[in-house]
Amino acid sequence: MPRGASNERVEALVRLLGLEPSEKPRSLSELVADREVHVLLPEGTAPAGGYPTAVLIHGHSPLGYDYFRSANEVYVKGAPVAELLRDAGFAVVLPSLRGFGATMDPVDRALGLEHSCERFARQRLLVGRTLLGDRVRDLMELLDAMEMDGRFDIESLVTAGFSGGGTAALFHAACDSRVRHLILLSALCTARHSLLATRHCLCNYVPGLLNFGDWGDVAALVAPRRLTIVHGERDGVFPFEGARAAFAAVEAAYEAVGMTKRAMFLAQPGGHEPYPEVLWQLMGVGLKRATT
Repeated sequence: MPRGASNERVEALVRLLGLEPSEKPRSLSELVADREVHVLLPEGTAPAGGYPTAVLIHGHSPLGYDYFRSANEVYVKGAPVAELLRDAGFAVVLPSLRGFGATMDPVDRALGLEHSCERFARQRLLVGRTLLGDRVRDLMELLDAMEMDGRFDIESLVTAGFSGGGTAALFHAACDSRVRHLILLSALCTARHSLLATRHCLCNYVPGLLNFGDWGDVAALVAPRRLTIVHGERDGVFPFEGARAAFAAVEAAYEAVGMTKRAMFLAQPGGHEPYPEVLWQLMGVGLKRATT
């Protein structure tokens, strides 16, 4: 069930994820009412063709969809980057990853846990599915709802994800060509440098993935659309060396289609961070392009 352009590699990834269609499509207002999504809209009516739109996906944070509008580390120019983008004319769509916020299992919430990743991942593995696949499906459903809504310019859609949110954004963009520009904030690596080197949340694991390739091979499926990797040289979660190694597969894919300028790796001096100032600068370019 990939969206948009597809090929055998995309179909193979869909099967690995155990991706299944949604039982019943929901409107954006229903997703908001169910507290799975929060939307920030600029003042005034939507322009013809819809607002330039950014989907920002949080990582492993108990804040859920509030992360990009309230966490201390996402402030730029004295304001959260989500609100800054809204004030600059963007529609900002903030989903909660399945297992966080309102989508947590009530038992885990009662236990005082921050998320339900482990519980949900185990449940899905027993029936040949993955939690990551469910998150990809959720993001597809979100874009379906945004298309039906009509206020969003899907043709220039930018999706940015931090850490585990970047993992969901990466696999979603590989399966859904409606994402026109993917920005990964501290989110790309190889399995050898990350998943096999240290303990990670079970939501990151896809059985059989290394028979398919690696995260860099998943990222290569985004070509020829724009892909920007923002990664810290001192990242201790997804080590910088692994991010560079994964990007080599990306570079090869973009070179093969003659679009090398559409894939960028922006090295940063910090660690595992959301780099809001870099995101703001990247989105500023997107806003200029969308309004000229």
